[in-house]
Amino acid sequence: METWQGREALILSGGPDKDVTYITRFLAQHPQIKIVCADSGTRHLSEIGRQADLIVGDFDSSQYPNMNCEVIALVPEKDDTDTMHALQVVIDRGCTKVWIACATGGRLDHLLSNLSLCEYAHERGCMCRILDMQNELCLIAQQSVSIAKDNAYPYFSLIPLDEQISGLTITGAKYPLTNAIVKRSQMYTVSNEVTAQQAVITLQSGKAFLIRSHD
Repeated sequence: METWQGREALILSGGPDKDVTYITRFLAQHPQIKIVCADSGTRHLSEIGRQADLIVGDFDSSQYPNMNCEVIALVPEKDDTDTMHALQVVIDRGCTKVWIACATGGRLDHLLSNLSLCEYAHERGCMCRILDMQNELCLIAQQSVSIAKDNAYPYFSLIPLDEQISGLTITGAKYPLTNAIVKRSQMYTVSNEVTAQQAVITLQSGKAFLIRSHD
């Protein structure tokens, strides 16, 4: 098995994204990234003008690819999705940073299962981010993270995954917090803005999605 130790990977899922210019912009900033397609994610390749390094899928929603790259063929009757299997493969090969695109449109069950991949990656020591035309999403858990002021993503929100998160402190933002508790059923950490050169988010207990949005 080829090792990708220390490399970054972009997984193209099979979502019905019609505008993938955000992927082209992302690839311009990450020219050496490994590109992996999950099944019908191959249809986005021609739009972004790139070749895949690896294709993973059971090909129940697309034809077996006729491309000059590695292919891992799965059986349709399996326990995980094509996108999850692709994530498992790139982590097994040594990637510690993974982005997943074309994963938020279409079916809600696909959306929720794709978001859960951030938690799976976190458990395996990998940072996974979900990208789409409007957002970048990642998981934070009992840690401090910094968000640089960026006109491309002026807003950020924290969505608790646990029943509640606690010890939440936010500085450098329009709506600061100090040692706060936020319940999933009554969250108020939506549509904040970075006002300093960077905002710092510290979470002492629990897990949450950190979502950065441009509108």
